[in-house]
Amino acid sequence: MTLREMQARKTEIATEMRALNTAHPDGALPAEAETRWTELSTELNTLESRMARQAQIDDLDRTAPADRVGGGAPAQPEVRVAGFPAPAQIPESFDGLMLRTQEGQTVPVLEARHTLASFLPASENRAQELGLGGFLRALYRGPQTELERRVMSESSIGSGGALVPVPVAAAVLDELRANTVSFRAGCRTVPMSSQSLTFGRLTKTPVGAWRAENTGIVEDESTFDQVKMTAKSWALRCKISRELLEDGQNVDSIIRAAFAASGALALDQAILFGDGSANSPLGIVNTPGIQTTALGGKLTNWDPVLDGVLDLENVNAGKVTAMIMAPRTNRAIRGFKDSNGNPLSAPADVSSIPRLTTTSVPVDQGTDKNASTIVMGDFSQVYVGMRTSLQISVLNELYAENGQIGFVAWMRADVLVVRPQTLLTLTGITA
Repeated sequence: MTLREMQARKTEIATEMRALNTAHPDGALPAEAETRWTELSTELNTLESRMARQAQIDDLDRTAPADRVGGGAPAQPEVRVAGFPAPAQIPESFDGLMLRTQEGQTVPVLEARHTLASFLPASENRAQELGLGGFLRALYRGPQTELERRVMSESSIGSGGALVPVPVAAAVLDELRANTVSFRAGCRTVPMSSQSLTFGRLTKTPVGAWRAENTGIVEDESTFDQVKMTAKSWALRCKISRELLEDGQNVDSIIRAAFAASGALALDQAILFGDGSANSPLGIVNTPGIQTTALGGKLTNWDPVLDGVLDLENVNAGKVTAMIMAPRTNRAIRGFKDSNGNPLSAPADVSSIPRLTTTSVPVDQGTDKNASTIVMGDFSQVYVGMRTSLQISVLNELYAENGQIGFVAWMRADVLVVRPQTLLTLTGITA
């Protein structure tokens, strides 16, 4: 009997004892009622003892890393996060969407406020103490200290490069995600446990109909299709002097910052404008079903943006979480003026929509190579699959004559727009 079942039985006993007492308000119970009262009291005392023991066991189950030994409170769920050697614990504070695979695995869908690192199980891995810079130093020259030897022995090193220790890789990828404008706009991260994941996609909101008794049910056209997210490879090659790698006090932070900044720009470009060619992801702008409005001129007032909001409302797209644009476009918006030359404030419908900028939005589109685009809508309908493993290779010989060490880092990701109609592009914005 579980703790919940025992609590329910305790309630039943209390109800029956209350009824016996109410039926005999004058004091003494008849013999039959007195016998029943004694039976219920004995069962109640036994239940309370069992519940106290079970509560103690459940408390141990919640805090001890062992198999459950009793019923009661549910165990903390586990999730297999891509690239991690052991099941990762779902943080108690995680409030994001959870997906269930056909194999029964639970996969979290991370928003910008969530981190990959928070899913890591507690371990004695000291890789974070060594850091990315220390790991690279030990990778090219070999481990020199006890800490380096321990971390390198726990790392997977092959002819293609070395997998960065899981805690370090998660922290680097979280820094990259924090630098990616599309995630701040609302795009969500799906950790990939394999090279590909299959999803259902909603291409059109289904339409039902009211019906009379014994009449046919109106059949709407197909609104779902199946798409596959396949991890694509992006690589960064950089070099650093031997002296700086060995002696620099901030090598870890500058290498992490360089990878995060470069990777964020590449990921923004892929999420927004990826065309699916040359093993690149297919981004929002090139996804079939995206709404598009062509301006074909300068952006001088809020009307085109308001029209875009209306187009999204007409398909019940939900909340517009952000507008992403080039810095040049945002400068034009900040310069809006009314007929008297006064600054033109945003209407209420758009004043609350975040305006985000990134140089990943091109400004050389169109026949005159002078146009740009605003991407707007519900970015929570965009999933970015990411392999959480991070691989780095050392190029010892390529730059040796200059006293430099080269590194190549790989990131693997893909993009999927779950509901294309919830996103809109305002194109042809000239300077």
